[in-house]
Amino acid sequence: MHFLFEIPDPPYFLVGIAALGGFACGKAFEVSIRRKTQEWSEGLSDQPLRNVYEPRLFVPYLGICLCSWIFVGSALTTFAVTWAVGFAMSSFVILSSGLLVWYQLGILLRTLEEGGSEALEIK
Repeated sequence: MHFLFEIPDPPYFLVGIAALGGFACGKAFEVSIRRKTQEWSEGLSDQPLRNVYEPRLFVPYLGICLCSWIFVGSALTTFAVTWAVGFAMSSFVILSSGLLVWYQLGILLRTLEEGGSEALEIK
């Protein structure tokens, strides 16, 4: 019997590599955001805190999104969906959530810059 879609073997190795890459990019992003806020709070940086388009923040975040896209797309193929379906679903999820988190980061840093750490206190 001829199937409409051929389902490949699940890429377990690709899932693992993407997870490790995502953790590494996440750690780099954590260090970068910590250093940026520390430099700003100590007055060592003349750039505004709200500037999130610096390469030291944008590149690790892009790496997180790329590794997440590969991880989710590859993981979906383990549930017997094709590569096209898995990565299309992954594209929608990662692109929308990645843009929303980046936008929220900009709002958070702007709030921190305008009102200090007291502005972030949740009551």
